[in-house]
Amino acid sequence: MAVDKVKVIEVISFAENDYSSYEALMNIYLPNLMKKRLAGKYDRKQAPKLLEYYYSNYVRKNMKMPSKYGFDPKLNPEERKMFSRHFSDYLWEEHLKNVRPKKKSKGIPKSKRKLNK
Repeated sequence: MAVDKVKVIEVISFAENDYSSYEALMNIYLPNLMKKRLAGKYDRKQAPKLLEYYYSNYVRKNMKMPSKYGFDPKLNPEERKMFSRHFSDYLWEEHLKNVRPKKKSKGIPKSKRKLNK
């Protein structure tokens, strides 16, 4: 399938400039990825898959609305990957790169310790 880069750039531009779409990115998807990063389970190869849902659940629905854009930007799978990689890289560079995973505690937790009698 051919990738229509102009359409993908248009959808990316809409997602960055539409308040409700951008708010969903920052309030729903970023905290999810932040939790994964703090827990040490963040995988940069899996993050774009999550952000494909961002396109289908928020951006496409908002673009269809006549009061916002009034056009249905149905992206094919390669275009969706291009869209999601853009936002994955954006969130990594701007928010997640400097977050360090929590260190695992050393020693035995209190619940596992044996009492000396």
